[in-house]
Amino acid sequence: MNKRAAFTLIEVLVVIAIIGVLLGFLLPSLEKAREKANNLACAANLSQIGVSLVIYGNDNHGQYPRTVYDPAAPLCVGTNAAAPDPFGPGGPNANDESSPLFLLLRVQRIPAKVLTEPYNDEIQDEPDPATNLVARSNFTDYKKNLGYSYANPYPNAAAVNAGYQMTSKMVPGLAVAACLNSGIVGKNSRNHEFRGQNVLFADSHVDWTTTPKRGVSQDDIYSNKAGVVQASPVDATDSVLLPID
Repeated sequence: MNKRAAFTLIEVLVVIAIIGVLLGFLLPSLEKAREKANNLACAANLSQIGVSLVIYGNDNHGQYPRTVYDPAAPLCVGTNAAAPDPFGPGGPNANDESSPLFLLLRVQRIPAKVLTEPYNDEIQDEPDPATNLVARSNFTDYKKNLGYSYANPYPNAAAVNAGYQMTSKMVPGLAVAACLNSGIVGKNSRNHEFRGQNVLFADSHVDWTTTPKRGVSQDDIYSNKAGVVQASPVDATDSVLLPID
């Protein structure tokens, strides 16, 4: 009986080359499918955040979440996480940017994972590891546990006089939350490698956008109308989503 001839080196190299070509066609398609799936998961997170904000507002006379507010104090972020009372002594400092979204974990009991970004090629979020979130006032580490930015609920006096409010009576087209602010004027969120971001609007719909200019007047949602990132909004139609990356 004749023995089966073995593959020659040339034949093996040809097979490897063919496999390489096929993978070259297949891998980009798989990556696009993965990216789309993560974008949809991110949008679902924001939708759930939107529902939680509405419920919070209904339970609090239309007011959206924020902790201690002082129009004269500067903005801060990530303060006094272990405090048992977010509104009492020892709680988050006045005008803390991360504590309002933490209230959704504490009060609405949404899963901590909802506040993290599913797409992890650029950033690596993880749900807040604290075992008893309802006894805390802020994220253990907001840079790891918070993947979204929220409309600044701490306007200065001029913005209040101009009609700005974080309530159920907001302008419907106002951006309320979105993928984390990169901190760079004119740049998309880093969550999706600067390709774009999902945005939650005051009327509760979520859109994917490839530009940060999705404010009511097509202004940048990551800075105020004066072009300042870490700042108060200017008027009732100005979105400034914080904290920054």
